[in-house]
Amino acid sequence: MGKPLRRRAKLGKYTLEKRLGEGAYAQVWRAKDTVEGHVVALKIVLPSGIEDMGRDRVVREARVVSHLEHPNVLPVQNADWVDDYFVLATQLCKHSLTDDAPAKRSPTRALNLLRDVAAGLAHAHERGVLHRDIKPDNVLIGEDGRALVSDFGFARWQEEKTLTQCGTLGYMAPEQAYGKPAPTSDVFSWGLVAYELLTGTLPTWPFEWPLVKADRFTARVPKPFRPVIRTAVSFHPQERYPDAVHLLEAYDEAARAVAESKRKDDLPPARQVLAETFGAHHGGRLRMSFACRRCGGGIAEAMRHCPWCGTSDHSFREVSGFPLFCPTCERGVRPEWSACGWCGTRLQSNGRKVPKDPRAVRACARRECEGELRPFMRACPECGTRERRPWRAQGLPDRCRRCEGPVNDDYFTYCPWCGTA
Repeated sequence: MGKPLRRRAKLGKYTLEKRLGEGAYAQVWRAKDTVEGHVVALKIVLPSGIEDMGRDRVVREARVVSHLEHPNVLPVQNADWVDDYFVLATQLCKHSLTDDAPAKRSPTRALNLLRDVAAGLAHAHERGVLHRDIKPDNVLIGEDGRALVSDFGFARWQEEKTLTQCGTLGYMAPEQAYGKPAPTSDVFSWGLVAYELLTGTLPTWPFEWPLVKADRFTARVPKPFRPVIRTAVSFHPQERYPDAVHLLEAYDEAARAVAESKRKDDLPPARQVLAETFGAHHGGRLRMSFACRRCGGGIAEAMRHCPWCGTSDHSFREVSGFPLFCPTCERGVRPEWSACGWCGTRLQSNGRKVPKDPRAVRACARRECEGELRPFMRACPECGTRERRPWRAQGLPDRCRRCEGPVNDDYFTYCPWCGTA
């Protein structure tokens, strides 16, 4: 019988700080590594679970994940037996896909995370590993916004034969429910997660198309991605992608088709002239060096909406000059920041002093804070205090009637801060 698990209890070099979750056989705690000095997520397999499953099965997860090194697979930092418990130390993530509100709100964010999951699964399948329990709770979101496939507790090498039921009802492939998991089973589970994330509804038996809320699926998902997800959730395994490697190839091909179609969705000629004229006169000063994903008109990273077509679903994760990006608005952030200056989302700072920003134009409104703000920031990145003082800029002489943000009525069709037409 192991020692009681409670706050401030010690397991080897770990001090337990907060219980994050609990299952039939294990608990997950936020814990402090007293040797290396950092915080980890500690999965603790209980003695009852060890007795029921056997020691060999308990250590399987650590052995399986030790063969997987990929940016979209949650790595195990340490595995050991401590006081009758088996412990797995991993990176402490912000939350799971279940709790990622931006992914439910933004199809672009959702599709980016689904690509991460497919990439992590493809890496596992290339090495002969099946996950067998893909579901939103087993997809964690790292501090940098990446999705990490976690919890390989049900994983098996493909060549192993087993009739043991595994996985989670609701996300399990039909053949897996009968004890015959295969790479296509992980593909099916991925498809269910994708459909639920994009529509808000989890498909159910008999998985016949059109699925429930197919109209919402069509409205929110770009056309090239639809057959990819539809193929993944095919009822018959032979109609799906044979594994996640082929799924990822199809997904990336769809992404390229979407990018190509966006380049062709140009503004009307008159509005195009306005966008180009404004850009020539004021684009450099306002740092409108990015192209709207829909119309191609110039926008700035600080803008929430395209001033030419009104589109708000932009992602700067691949183009921002910052080293990291905010998981909520997908604009650039620094690792020292405690909040996203663009949307105000709280972030986990690395604890270091925020360096001087040569592009900052004002100080935080909070007197005791030394934070600096770039133009049009909505919050102090150092303390998170909301910026309520109005912004002004050359080239934007007017005020939006709704949010009172700076606009140019002679050029803009939409307010870049609130989207009002």
